[in-house]
Amino acid sequence: MQESVASAGEGKLRVTCQLVGTNGQGLVAFVFGGELPHVGGQALASPGPQLQGAQLSRCDLWVSTVPGHKDAEVAFAIARELCLTTGEPVSVTAGIHVDSASLDEITVLGANALAAARAALDGLS
Repeated sequence: MQESVASAGEGKLRVTCQLVGTNGQGLVAFVFGGELPHVGGQALASPGPQLQGAQLSRCDLWVSTVPGHKDAEVAFAIARELCLTTGEPVSVTAGIHVDSASLDEITVLGANALAAARAALDGLS
């Protein structure tokens, strides 16, 4: 197995992605940051099944969240992107929190989460 860690952003908008690759058999990521890292939501992505040689979908996704949390939205975006990029199953657990975050801060946190995940994936190579 391989492991890579990458971060994006600064201060309370910093997000980190710890990524573990299972040598072509899937990826597991923990995405956390802000002022209170935690487990808030998760997403599982898998390349779509094939039927008679035709791929039915490029990526199937399942999401669950801790009640009252929105972290599954970040987990969904990262799981989808990593699945489409690698063609492997991907499990992402996310927990990012900033007290009274503005809409702009939430947008930056989401962008930082994707940037950290992309950098972590690059680090597996």
